[in-house]
Amino acid sequence: MMKHFLEYLGTLLHLVGMLLFVGGHIWFGFLTALTERRQDRDGARFLATQLPLMATVFGAGVLLLFGSGMLRLFVWGEPGLIFLPDPYGWLLLSKLVLYMIIVLNGVLIERRYLPHVFQERPLLSGVGTELHLTAAWSQVKVRARVNLLLILIVVALGEALRYSRL
Repeated sequence: MMKHFLEYLGTLLHLVGMLLFVGGHIWFGFLTALTERRQDRDGARFLATQLPLMATVFGAGVLLLFGSGMLRLFVWGEPGLIFLPDPYGWLLLSKLVLYMIIVLNGVLIERRYLPHVFQERPLLSGVGTELHLTAAWSQVKVRARVNLLLILIVVALGEALRYSRL
């Protein structure tokens, strides 16, 4: 009975983690493409101001995915990395390596580029200042798209992992 509950909980947490992490990256990519296509500076500025919140949500999604994956390993009793000659072990190792790359890229975005996305410039009237997007914004978009691509590869590996034991 407890095993069924833990399996259900692990699946539920995995779905919520995918919703936050994968869904969040898809929406971010969609909205940035939309603001670029329409050349909407206010929309881009709004997205850039929401980046710290998005980074927190993405981090929570990663933690949920990792925790639910570990819970599944413990519940199912799968040896995982011990049996690398088995396709299951190689797929699991590939997912873990890609997750590490995604997290490192996310940390790079958050630490290196996020603080430099905005620059204050004086208004043309000379009274007050206005926030302008810098070149760091384009780096954030490129790195976020790389993360989205890697996330989609991880999702595909997850599906392959599901069917590797059949």
